[in-house]
Amino acid sequence: MKLQDTSAHLLGQLTAVIVQLETQEYTRPLDLLMGSSVGKHLRHIIEFYALSLTAYHTGYLNYDRRIRQESLENSPAEAAAAIQQMIVQLACCTEDRLLELEASYSPDAIPDVAILTTFHRELLYNIEHAIHHSAIIRIGLEAVFPHVQMPAHFGIAHATVAHFHSISYSL
Repeated sequence: MKLQDTSAHLLGQLTAVIVQLETQEYTRPLDLLMGSSVGKHLRHIIEFYALSLTAYHTGYLNYDRRIRQESLENSPAEAAAAIQQMIVQLACCTEDRLLELEASYSPDAIPDVAILTTFHRELLYNIEHAIHHSAIIRIGLEAVFPHVQMPAHFGIAHATVAHFHSISYSL
């Protein structure tokens, strides 16, 4: 259950950050993020986790075919509620499961890659994906919304945190 706990921790960190933002801050396009907003990055993270949770039950996963839920990028309250629901669902996914992953790397968006993966492998991917987008969110927040207090190690890979601890360097 370690991957579920790690995911819940990361999602909790994201919630702790977004509840500090006013809706206009959450949705504001930031030049530093190529016109993207904190909300768009968070929506992206939520949708990937949601697809993985659905795949736990269906056995099929395709991140390219997600439906973009604009309400998640426009409402920090709705995003926070979705995250809380996701944390509960993750706790129920106790077994690893075999999944078929499809993806497209062609301009016509027709799936041209099909591989076997597992639910745990996809949770690991989602953890790394969430950290990556959290780092981007952090860049925007530090530059434009310095009033937001970020959790320790927000947007920093676990291996990086461990490395800095091993050399007695404080983040």
